[in-house]
Amino acid sequence: MKRLWKNRFIAKFFLSYLGIVFFLLASFHLYSGTIIKDFYISSLSGKMQREARVVSLLLPPQTEGAALDAICRKLARDLGVRLTVIALDGKVLGDSDEPSNAMENHGTRPEVIEALSKGIGQSIRYSATVQHEMLYQALLQRDGKQERIVRISVPLDSIEAAIAPIRHALWIGLLLFSGLGLGLAFFFSHRLGRRVQRMAEFSQNVSAGFFPGGPAPIYGKDELGILEKNLNEMSRSIQEKIKSVTAEKEKVESILRCMIEGVLVLDTQGRVMLLNQNAQKMFHLVSNQSLYGASLMEVSRHPEMKRLTEEVLACDCSKECFTKEISVEDGKWFRVNAVSLRDGEGMPLGYILVFHDVTELKRLETIRADFVANVSHELRTPLTAIRGYAETLLRKPPVDPNDAEQFLSIIQRHSERLGRLIDDLLTLSDLESGKIRLAKEKLDAGRLIGQVLEIFREQAGKKEIQLSQSIEPNLPAILGDPDRLQQLLINLVDNAVKYTPAGGRVRVGASVAHFPEDPQRSVAEIAVTDTGCGIPEKEIPRLTERFYRVDKARSRELGGTGLGLAIVKHIVQAHDGFMKIESQIQKGTIVRVFLPAAETKKRGDSAKGF
Repeated sequence: MKRLWKNRFIAKFFLSYLGIVFFLLASFHLYSGTIIKDFYISSLSGKMQREARVVSLLLPPQTEGAALDAICRKLARDLGVRLTVIALDGKVLGDSDEPSNAMENHGTRPEVIEALSKGIGQSIRYSATVQHEMLYQALLQRDGKQERIVRISVPLDSIEAAIAPIRHALWIGLLLFSGLGLGLAFFFSHRLGRRVQRMAEFSQNVSAGFFPGGPAPIYGKDELGILEKNLNEMSRSIQEKIKSVTAEKEKVESILRCMIEGVLVLDTQGRVMLLNQNAQKMFHLVSNQSLYGASLMEVSRHPEMKRLTEEVLACDCSKECFTKEISVEDGKWFRVNAVSLRDGEGMPLGYILVFHDVTELKRLETIRADFVANVSHELRTPLTAIRGYAETLLRKPPVDPNDAEQFLSIIQRHSERLGRLIDDLLTLSDLESGKIRLAKEKLDAGRLIGQVLEIFREQAGKKEIQLSQSIEPNLPAILGDPDRLQQLLINLVDNAVKYTPAGGRVRVGASVAHFPEDPQRSVAEIAVTDTGCGIPEKEIPRLTERFYRVDKARSRELGGTGLGLAIVKHIVQAHDGFMKIESQIQKGTIVRVFLPAAETKKRGDSAKGF
C-alpha cells in the first residue's frame, strides 16, 4: 500500500474523491437533520390539523373549566398530545395538562394569532408551562354561535426520537455507499495511475533517446488509449527520424572523412562549428582535440588566417563563391573556397570553408616555370654563340685561316652541346611517356661497371682522379636493359668525375641488398661514391628535377645539361627500382641505385624513388 501512495497521480486522484466524500458527509451532517426534521414536522402538522378537526367535533360546546379539562385529558391521552381549548379573547377554556382556570391568557400566542387571522396557525417555541420546546397546531372552530380555538401540541423531543432511527439508517446507507465509492475510486485511480505511469516512463525513455523493445500497450479506446496510441506513433516517428538523421550524419561524416580537402564550418561570429580530419592534419592539430566554439585563430595563428576570417565574414557569399589563395607556415599553399550556410528560412547560420592543398601544384608551377626558363637559357646560350660566330664568318671572314678554324671549332662545340641537350630532352620525354621499350636481359654488374669506367679513364687521368670498382662476390645478375643501364652509370660517373677536384677518388661498388617493403626479395645495389664538394642537404630532394643545378655557373662551365639525374631517376623507375642520394659538404656524395636481381621475377613492386 505504501508503494501505491508514492504515485502522486493516484494520491491526487483518490484524495480528490475522498475530499468529495468528506464534503458530502459534512453537508449531510449539517443539513440532513434540518431537512428531515422539517419534513417530519410538515407531515406531523398535517396530521395534527386533522386531529384538531376531529377533536373540535368531539368537544362539547358551551363547556369550560374542570369539566372541559377532564374531556381534554381523556382525548389527549388517546391521541398522545397536549390538547388546549382557547376562547377568542385568549382565555383558556380547557387544557389536558394544567387546570385551565390557573393558566394565563393565550391571546398573544403566535399560533393563536395566526389561527384567528387565517383559520389555522402553527408555531414552534419553548413552553414555559412544560419547560421544553413544543410544536403547536391551532385550529379556529366555528360551530353555530360558538367560536373557539382548538390547539394541539406535541413536544419536539418526541420528534427527535422519531427521526433518530431514520437519520441513523441514512447515515449507515451513506457510509456504505461512500465506502463502496471510495473503493471503486481507489481501484480506478490505481488502474488509471498505472497507465499514466507507464506512459510517463515510456515518454521519458523516448525523450532520453532510449526506445523500448515494443510499443506502449493500449488498454482501451478512451482518451488515455488515444494518448497511448499517439505515444506509440510519436515514438515510431521519432525513431525513423533519428535513423534518417543518423544515416545522413554518417553520410556527411563519411564524405568529410573521404575528402582530401579540409572542410571548416564557421558561425557568423567566426567560431568553429565543424572541422574534418583532413583540416586537422593540414593545420597540425591533435585528432581528438575538440575545437567547437573556438576562433579560427586557435586553428592557425598565421596572420593570413586572420585576414581570411575577416574577408569571409565581410563577404556576401550567398551570391558568389569566395575564393582566395593563402600561404601559411612551412611553405604550404591553400586555395580557399567559401560559401554561406543558411537555415530553412534563409537566415545566415555561418560559412563553409574548403581548403585545397595546392602546395604541390605551386611546386609544379615553379618547376614548370624553372623548366621553361632553363630550357630557354640552355638553348639560347649555344644558339647565340653559333649565330654570333657564323655571322662573323659571313660578314667579316678572318684573314688568318687559324682564326677561321677556331671560330668553326667553337661553332662545332656549341652545336654538339645543343645536340646533347636535345638528345637528353628526347630521351627524358620518351622515358616519361613510356615510349621506350626495355629489352631486359641478365647482365653482369661487374662487367657493366668495368665498361663504363673505361670510358672515363682518360678524363679521370687528366684530373688525377682515382677510379676504382668494388664488386661483392656471388653477386646475382641484374635483370635490365643494357643500353639504358649503361646510360644510367655513364651519367652518374660523369657527374662524379666532373664535380670531384683533382687528386680525388671515384668508386663504383655493387653488392646485394633487400627491398625495404619485402626483405625476402633481393636486389643489386650499385653505389657511385666520390670525394667531391658535396651537396647541401636541403638541395638533395630537388636534384632529380629537370635543369636543376646546385651551382649553375659551374655546371654550365663543365658542360652539363642539368638533365642527367632526371634521366637516371626515370631509368631506375622503368626497371622497378629506386635510388637514394647521400651527401656531405666538402666530403663527397654517394648515389645508390637499387635494381632487381635476375632471380627475382616479381614486377610492380616499385619502391619510393626521387
